[in-house]
Amino acid sequence: MSQRPGFTFLVCPDPEMVKRRLEQLMAASGGGFARQVFWGDADEFDPAWWQALSTVSLFAQPKAVVLRRAEGLGADFWEKLARPLSGFNEHAWPVICLEGPHDPKKGPSLPKGLADRPYWKVGQQKGWVWISPGLTEETLGPLLRQWAQSRNLRFGKGALSELTRLLPRNMAAASAELEKLELAAVDGEIGADLAGMNQVEADLDIFGFLKALEEGRDPAGVWRTVFGHQLSSDDGFLFQFLAILAREYRLMWQLLHDDPECKAHPYVRKLKAPMAGRLGPAGLAKMWDLAMEAECSVKSGRKSPDQALEMLVAELHVLFARVRGRN
Repeated sequence: MSQRPGFTFLVCPDPEMVKRRLEQLMAASGGGFARQVFWGDADEFDPAWWQALSTVSLFAQPKAVVLRRAEGLGADFWEKLARPLSGFNEHAWPVICLEGPHDPKKGPSLPKGLADRPYWKVGQQKGWVWISPGLTEETLGPLLRQWAQSRNLRFGKGALSELTRLLPRNMAAASAELEKLELAAVDGEIGADLAGMNQVEADLDIFGFLKALEEGRDPAGVWRTVFGHQLSSDDGFLFQFLAILAREYRLMWQLLHDDPECKAHPYVRKLKAPMAGRLGPAGLAKMWDLAMEAECSVKSGRKSPDQALEMLVAELHVLFARVRGRN
């Protein structure tokens, strides 16, 4: 079996990318690892994490002891972590995931004091620290080329740049879109039109949700749509939903102001421009305020993701009820 790292830090705001990177590392280290997962953002930190770092697995099977969403843990945790990371434990592979926001200029927001810890510096020197900004315009290009090559696909003229512009900046959502493209590719080629129409289908999902709110129809169905996604997501749906809503807000703001930089598909433009007009600047600004309030309420600890999502959908109901009243 290949020598695995003594420990690993995975630093990325995209949960799906974190999981995929861990799978790649385990495969490169020879596989055969059991996986124990703990959560750093739980109401109470599970002390079994420390025990898992020192106990031997059944039949001495090596294990990856994974701590997800550890970015909010305090200085005492990072101080205590120094001891289990000071030596190589062949039975337990500590994997710490920091999934907080990544600033394009400043980089990841690390927990206070972590960067000064000797084990962090050793990890960086040995290549045991993986840092990624998530899906960005810069990282999407190489990823798409690798994806196409692994499936014997090729991009037609303009398709790669079109996909780079249109794909959601979330690995789970982007992967779902790429699966559709793979099935729809003709003679192994993905053309620019195919890439654009694939995004039309994705856009219509969120548009259908907002349209149901605007028309006041099937309120129970609206709630089932949101919380069905939430229940099926291992990492919670709130921040995925906020990213989609923010993209929708920006598009409608561009449509409202006839922004020449808006490159929406003509079909999407025809559908969404009327809604943007009915919402108007005030309605769109309110949509943005609601999204920001939901995000801040979770990051400040005032609400759980479930509570914030419930409040956001309820406030969107109110917003579109007012729009109906005016029109």
